[in-house]
Amino acid sequence: MKSELKAADIEALFTGAVDGGLVDSDATRLRSELDADPELKARFEKYKKAVSLLKGAPKEKAPVALATTIMRRVRRRRVFDRRNLQWQHAMYRVPVEVVIPLLLGAMVAALLFFSAS
Repeated sequence: MKSELKAADIEALFTGAVDGGLVDSDATRLRSELDADPELKARFEKYKKAVSLLKGAPKEKAPVALATTIMRRVRRRRVFDRRNLQWQHAMYRVPVEVVIPLLLGAMVAALLFFSAS
């Protein structure tokens, strides 16, 4: 039997089935799809196992300064967005790894030029 549901629809049903939030009609559609396709049923079991493992994982608390750092970055981006200067700022930004060798090369060239004359 060919599946009438798209992959995205099936994944949405997986999520609802694991969370227990499926409507009866969707639950019957998912059950019929799982009964018709053993490969899909295996994928669903793997998904359900992964979700249960993630739910059982210990919760980690974020560092105290994380919220402050995120807010600072968001505010900085807002300033550039308001002024529409973000693209100009990025255009003139050159990595230090590029600037330092160029400066050293220019200094060596200047030294060779002045020592030759």
